[in-house]
Amino acid sequence: MFVVKFGGSNLKNKEDLLKILEVVRMYKMYNKSLIIVISAAYNVTNQLIEAVTKIDRLDVDDFLSSLYQRYSSFLGRDDDQMKQRVFQIKNVLLGAKLLGEVPEQIQDRIVSHGERCSSLMLTKFLQDHGFECEEALPEQFGLVTDGRFGNATVDLETSRKNAVSFFKKGRNYVVPGFYGLHEGKVTILGRGGSDYTATCLAYCLDAERVDLYKDVSGFMTCDPKHVNNVKPVRLLSYDEAAELSYFGAKILHHATVEPLRKKGIPLYIFNINGFKTIDEPDTIITANGSMTKDVVKSISFTDDIAVVQFKGSNVGRVPGLLGQIASTFGSENVNIKSVITAQTSINVLISRQDLERSRKIVSRLNIPEVEAIDFKTDISLIATVGNGILQRHGIAARIFTAVSKEKINVLMISAGASEVTVYFIVSTADRDKALRAIHEEFFGGERDEER
Repeated sequence: MFVVKFGGSNLKNKEDLLKILEVVRMYKMYNKSLIIVISAAYNVTNQLIEAVTKIDRLDVDDFLSSLYQRYSSFLGRDDDQMKQRVFQIKNVLLGAKLLGEVPEQIQDRIVSHGERCSSLMLTKFLQDHGFECEEALPEQFGLVTDGRFGNATVDLETSRKNAVSFFKKGRNYVVPGFYGLHEGKVTILGRGGSDYTATCLAYCLDAERVDLYKDVSGFMTCDPKHVNNVKPVRLLSYDEAAELSYFGAKILHHATVEPLRKKGIPLYIFNINGFKTIDEPDTIITANGSMTKDVVKSISFTDDIAVVQFKGSNVGRVPGLLGQIASTFGSENVNIKSVITAQTSINVLISRQDLERSRKIVSRLNIPEVEAIDFKTDISLIATVGNGILQRHGIAARIFTAVSKEKINVLMISAGASEVTVYFIVSTADRDKALRAIHEEFFGGERDEER
């Protein structure tokens, strides 16, 4: 069995469905049974989020009718079952509108509706074109989560037991990604969560491999929107892929590789627009990966970062202080991305979207040793990733020499938290200049096929 996932960028119009059909038929030639995981159609999740945001002004019937028209255009025909699926959330939307707000458990149900519509649409389209398959919803086969709304984690062992008893060998299934359930309530897996759905199902069903179809050519040496002359990265280890995703590479959901790591299942990434055969992926992610001559495989970055700096002449030596800070943030559901400590300061890295909540949290803290609390914003975190980055002599020196030559001030540096990553923080105004300097140092302008 293979698990194959198609993203929302692969679902812009009916021509995209024909591309998916071509890919799916290729697997049939290889006699492989498929679990096909599908995202919401392009921009539908954003429309659903906007509907939640503007619930008091939403014309529910008009909104759902326009959604249905899109799905019927994909299919090229009207379909009563499809219309019923789209309007399934009508009463939920009307109830939220009457209430004047959308509780988080209702929000997750609404925002995940695009995937449920996509899975039915794709099932019908494939059946119309002679491919035998059936739809399977997470509420049917039991994809269980920890219950955290907005960014849930899958309970792999419980889900495995459920999935093994549900899915039948030799059959093909279409599954909506992005969400699971906890005690009957829908919980989404975070943006990009359909990748995570695919790898969780691969773990549950001992799949041979997972194939992700995107509209980009796998991982690159840097984001081509910010750096010229980027090159493809052919091989990555689980650790390298996980760190790149965690530190901003949007090609994968941050939790994607974790289920695969547990069973050594390889992950293949394809650009559907350049697809030739299932044996020629753009990037392969496995347990081993490889080490290149210059060690650095790729550079990623994120602007979704802020620093809460706790200052005091002795804060780095106070027993339990860091634990007190971390537990307080955790109790308010604020994720700490990283911590960098010194004798006179504790620097807590958080998501920028949690900044205002963090200001309220620290205003309630009463720690005598903390003399001042500062907030650093308008900053970017840059991560250089590669197997051997901490072991190979001189790599860090090359990174920071390249940055220094551009007269860029480095605000913070961390190495050692991961064996494959060195990351640092600069002003957002200096971000692209720093990315270009590092990329030129390690990748220059010449193509390196070995990467």
